[in-house]
Amino acid sequence: MKMDLLMKKTGMTLAAAAVLASAVSLTTARAFAADDELLDLLGNGASPTAAKTKSQDASELRKVLKNPTAEQNIFLTFFDKGDYEKAMFQWPSAFDGSAFVKTPSGQALNALLMFKNGMKVVGLENLLAISKPEAIAPEITKMWVEAAPVNDATWTLVNVPKWNPKFTDIFGSSAEIRVRSRQTYGSDQIAALKELIKKTQVDTPERAWLSWQLVLALSTGEDAGTAAKALAVLMKAPNNPVSQDLMTVTAARLLYQNGFLDAAIKYYEKVPKSSDYWFDAQEEAGWAYIRKGEPQNTIAVTKTLTLPEFTSQTGPEPMFLHSLAELKVCDYPAVVTTLNNFRDRFKTRAKDLMAISETSENKEVEDFINRSKKETMTLAKMGKTATRLPRFVTRDQVLNQALSTQVALEKEAKVAGDLYARSLTGGTAQVGFQGRLEEFRKAVDARALEARAATYARVKTLANEEVNEIAQILQKLHIVEAEVISQISVANRVADATSTQKASVKEGSTGSKAKDRLTFPAEQETWFDELANYKVDIKKGCQAAKR
Repeated sequence: MKMDLLMKKTGMTLAAAAVLASAVSLTTARAFAADDELLDLLGNGASPTAAKTKSQDASELRKVLKNPTAEQNIFLTFFDKGDYEKAMFQWPSAFDGSAFVKTPSGQALNALLMFKNGMKVVGLENLLAISKPEAIAPEITKMWVEAAPVNDATWTLVNVPKWNPKFTDIFGSSAEIRVRSRQTYGSDQIAALKELIKKTQVDTPERAWLSWQLVLALSTGEDAGTAAKALAVLMKAPNNPVSQDLMTVTAARLLYQNGFLDAAIKYYEKVPKSSDYWFDAQEEAGWAYIRKGEPQNTIAVTKTLTLPEFTSQTGPEPMFLHSLAELKVCDYPAVVTTLNNFRDRFKTRAKDLMAISETSENKEVEDFINRSKKETMTLAKMGKTATRLPRFVTRDQVLNQALSTQVALEKEAKVAGDLYARSLTGGTAQVGFQGRLEEFRKAVDARALEARAATYARVKTLANEEVNEIAQILQKLHIVEAEVISQISVANRVADATSTQKASVKEGSTGSKAKDRLTFPAEQETWFDELANYKVDIKKGCQAAKR
């Protein structure tokens, strides 16, 4: 079981910028060994932040415009009074055809007007698209710094293809980190990630988040030892924006990757049943047991995962793992049962996921997205609908980010529509004004549709990944099936080889404890108390009597 596959299954390489927006403070890594540049980097150093400036009176714009026209004076009057809606209505009359509107200052002022009118994402994206921010008039720059402080959630919603370092000089490193945190950093970008960490201050959410990104990049780059050291420090930091359960699972994976199986199992056991990562922890603990040569314990921990009640929470791999453990103890009837259960369980699910991978806009996906706009969704809240959706839809960070951006832009599209409607009575008398405002409204609508498309595209990607996973596991199960047939065909030789040996006994060391053992009235029923509470003892598992 490769480390990069495990990371991919829980969507951990992906940036979770929305989490940073809610984080207030964070005490991160203390100093590491002085001779370790990376660990020292995580614990020490500071960087300059955006300078705080006092609000500049809007009349300073007159200095920027120098000799304003009559229409521009009307615009400045509205702007001075804080009546940004009428200022927007006046914009075409004041600036259409002027040289100012094409300058960085003109573009920044227009973007600020959008921001002030409630179209914050579009406005900030338009600002960050300016190629020469250093050419923006200082008066307008100061207005932007005041209007969009670095703790504004809008920074976590904008989509900027490439960050212009000149904007770091204006807004500070925190703004840069918030925007660039949407990016995923691989093992080939560790150097760039270190440089970005140097720009952050100690004990800030930004440094903690990038330290987490660095842990993941190092892990996928097969530098698990250094990643484990960095993670150990990060796990001790209070108010960490990264889920404690996610870090615990990651620590277990790093131990597993380095061959410390007993320690990895102990970490997997720390993940509570209430966690979104509990099913992953159980599955991966099963792999650790089978590598230890304890298939009976693998059977025990994967028993819950193979129950049909958890189809939407677990993928196909636990079924393969369960069958592999059964094969290792020569329980051939159980292997056949597991193979048949896999076909019954994933045949319908694969069809549903394939339909989504082809076109994500179906009833279940639409319902999930609409509900996610109003509340944080979980698989439990989704009920039976979850069985027809990719199992990671509720915790995929890329999807969550896309949803947040979509919600914000759809609100802004409504604001633009309302502005257009009100402009019919409150706008300028200039001929053709409504036509230009209509173009503006359509541009905002197009950005909202783009965000919506990104949301549905991510759902399609998740569905396609799961379909491919089912296909891959099915191929592995064919191998298990072939092995069963092969072993049965040479049963006589197995009997000859084992009949003189002492009967083997494999006692389970996990699952039910004596004090927890319960008797259930019906085997076909699933009781909550028995989940993750199984124990398997194997006696004479691969033993045969000589005929």
